[in-house]
Amino acid sequence: MKRSITWSFMLIIIGVANVFTQEKKEQDSHKITLSTYIDGYLSGYDNDLSQQEFQPFITVGARDNTFGVNVAQFGVRYEHKKVRSNLILHWGDIPEATWSSDYTMIQEANVGIKLAKGLWFDAGFFATHIGTESFLPKNNMLSATAFKTFNEPFYQAGAKLSYDDVENWYFELWALNGYNSFIDNNDAKSIGALIQHNFSENTSITYTNLYGRESADSLSIKQNRFYQNLYINQNWNDKLYVTVGFDYGLQTNSDLNDQEKTVSMYAGIVTARYKFDPKWSVSGRAEIFRDENGFISGTTLNTNNEITGYKLTGYTLGAEYRPVKNSYLRVESRYTNAAEQLEIFLRNNEMTNHRLEFLITMGLELEKIFGF
Repeated sequence: MKRSITWSFMLIIIGVANVFTQEKKEQDSHKITLSTYIDGYLSGYDNDLSQQEFQPFITVGARDNTFGVNVAQFGVRYEHKKVRSNLILHWGDIPEATWSSDYTMIQEANVGIKLAKGLWFDAGFFATHIGTESFLPKNNMLSATAFKTFNEPFYQAGAKLSYDDVENWYFELWALNGYNSFIDNNDAKSIGALIQHNFSENTSITYTNLYGRESADSLSIKQNRFYQNLYINQNWNDKLYVTVGFDYGLQTNSDLNDQEKTVSMYAGIVTARYKFDPKWSVSGRAEIFRDENGFISGTTLNTNNEITGYKLTGYTLGAEYRPVKNSYLRVESRYTNAAEQLEIFLRNNEMTNHRLEFLITMGLELEKIFGF
């Protein structure tokens, strides 16, 4: 009898414990992440513009001979097994130089629901899904962004379906207002995709695209844009990292000499980092950008007084020191060379087709997770 009572008592205790454990699991399924990121810079250019002007084709360290803040941002992310949301606010020269004038402070603001295993639906404001590099220095090997990154979309408004329940694959399908826009300039919508495959822990390939009409409703000629980006990431022994990226874009009715023709542009980068010490590394990048009709980068006058797009080549070399994992100090220099007839830079009161830049950046990222 006593043994029976003892076993009954133990079963009750186990049952109660299971109830509390289940409640604890349910509580821990709610997660809020608070994050902050700050990146400051000192820059110098031999392109003689005032400190109040932004250097052309520059995202990070955009003002000459200046101590500045590239970005100071604060984020709140909520995660649950069935719903999620994300809000990131930011300030600094990156949003001032490149962001939407309608929502300068908002980097991201979106909410999502889980539709099925591995399948999510999210809507709102997002960072772009296109590009080999990020517009944030902390996500790249080098702080200075490539010319093609500068001309790619930075932000977008719309909705996406994402799916990750296939081993080594990840998919996104997008419906957006347009190319680099929160508020649309026409009544058409754009569609896009992201497909990523991991061959191994060290090798991955990603393809992204965006298609839609970019011309305003008021224009009788409709300009449809199809932009594509492909990049490969490779890591050897956690010491040597290489990224190769290529962009190719088409747009109808956009030739500078014949409006009825479809034109194209292309851009590419190769970036490599060698980590010779847990805290020290060196990085280099070669890049090319060709948009002769200026439908992505805009147009300018060449030395023959002809309207033309941009043809640029650049070489960057940098070193990084990480005192801790979530902080860095970088020193970089880049040489930019434009086409011979594109004298778009000013040095010693004379126009020239090349520019030399020097950049120091220092960043810190903090994150705190709360479960409830």
